[in-house]
Amino acid sequence: MFVRVKTVKSNGKEYKYYQLVESIYKDGRTKQKVLTTLGRADNFDHSRVDDIVSALKDHTDKVEVLRSLEDCQHKWAKNYGDIYVMEKLWQELQLDRIFSDLLKEHEYEFDVLGAIKAMVYNRAIDAKSKFSTHKWMNKDVYYPEADNLDLHHFYRALDFLIEHKGALESRIYNNLTNLFSIDVSVVFYDCTLVDMYGETPDLVQYSRKGENQFLVALALSRDGMPLSYEILPGNTPDIDTVQGALERLKKRFSIGQCIFVADRGMVSEKKLKKIDSLGYKYIVGVRLNQWKEVKEEVLTTPGRYTKVKENLHVKEVNLDNKRYLICYNPLRAARDKKIREEMVKKLEEEIDGLDPESKKAAALYGHRYKGRFLRKLKDNTLRIDRTRIREDEKYDGKYILRTSEKELDKDEIAITYKRLCRIERSFRSLKSLNDLQPVYHYKDRRIKSHVSVCMLAHLLERHMEQKLENEGLEMTAAKALETLGRMRVSKMSLNDIEFLIRTNSTEEINEIFQKLHFRPPSRVEELT
Repeated sequence: MFVRVKTVKSNGKEYKYYQLVESIYKDGRTKQKVLTTLGRADNFDHSRVDDIVSALKDHTDKVEVLRSLEDCQHKWAKNYGDIYVMEKLWQELQLDRIFSDLLKEHEYEFDVLGAIKAMVYNRAIDAKSKFSTHKWMNKDVYYPEADNLDLHHFYRALDFLIEHKGALESRIYNNLTNLFSIDVSVVFYDCTLVDMYGETPDLVQYSRKGENQFLVALALSRDGMPLSYEILPGNTPDIDTVQGALERLKKRFSIGQCIFVADRGMVSEKKLKKIDSLGYKYIVGVRLNQWKEVKEEVLTTPGRYTKVKENLHVKEVNLDNKRYLICYNPLRAARDKKIREEMVKKLEEEIDGLDPESKKAAALYGHRYKGRFLRKLKDNTLRIDRTRIREDEKYDGKYILRTSEKELDKDEIAITYKRLCRIERSFRSLKSLNDLQPVYHYKDRRIKSHVSVCMLAHLLERHMEQKLENEGLEMTAAKALETLGRMRVSKMSLNDIEFLIRTNSTEEINEIFQKLHFRPPSRVEELT
């Protein structure tokens, strides 16, 4: 059984048709029997081949795919579904056009864009070092651009990335605004420290944790798309990064008005005044002991809580034209109480009969958390501080917000702040910042370009998650890519003709393609 091209003349014109035929032996000679006509060759939809094969297999006992197995050779089999979808997402965000415009300013003798995409796709699929990424793209996945890329091309492509960081951020932001109308009415902001081992560049300093680290500051749109990031020395206090972040939003992205949302430890009175001066509103977390007025007046103000959700009750307090919200989570309160009770019980056992002059006694009393619930008698004997425990109980399940936003009601403000946890998920999903710690780049520009790759990968991940979420499929990008990676492609040769043949799709893989609105790759593709 095979496909032939039949030429038909009509009204002085020639038309070519695809026909499915089989060879039969009759009356001492071989003849061709036409089984069906598939359609005209000039407008035949090749993407329907899979549908035709699928339909035929339901009505045919045996479909002869390869007539001569001895002539068929298997070259290799590689992962395909994951990298295929990453390429589709890259194209949908029009990143090829953005990079091509910037590359016009340079003359490279290698495929810079191919090298960048290989590193970005690897970050999202199977984050590895640059050396291992080079092997990965050649051996583990079907990535045709790999044929013309060497390891040193990766490092030159990294230099291009960091050289054009500002231009890339601005163009990607404009593109997202035009294509998807991303919501920047709220901007989430946070920082994280990243471990660094080996030789230490200038960016790597002893952090507040007493380790060699550098600091990554990240800003996200309301819908979780990464807008901007900065790499700073590890000894930079989080609070000192806020002003620069706000000024970049205004200058680079022309974001005139938005609500700036940041976690505890990001604010001071001075910084809040600066946010006001830039014309931004804010919703920020406040430590319970950060300001005296919070502990002594805000938290002691009577009033009822409003139940927003099962795990979120809110009470508003206005003090000297400052708007505070007390947020209470009863589930978290129960957890805080349980943790404290277990800790106090263990402390009682540890101090029972303990030598007050021992190193262990000194360590317990000086412990950052345990020491809060201990008091020292005149003879240095340690006892549980019951007064401090009762004081601590008042704060179970509570956190404080301060905002300059006057129009939103307290419920909306509290819900908006809770979405800040999305940025924490973003940090966790940046595999090369967490799963691959420690980082081993030994120059500042390499560290910065390394994070640029991570951010591009995260952009694709968030775009994928948004598409899936919009279609009602709650699935992380990591889970989706893991599932898609089970779709593999094999390279075969038959009679000196090479083909790519992919594996069948599972129901789970088909659902992901459907929700993303992508057509799966062809089952069989002839290589030219």
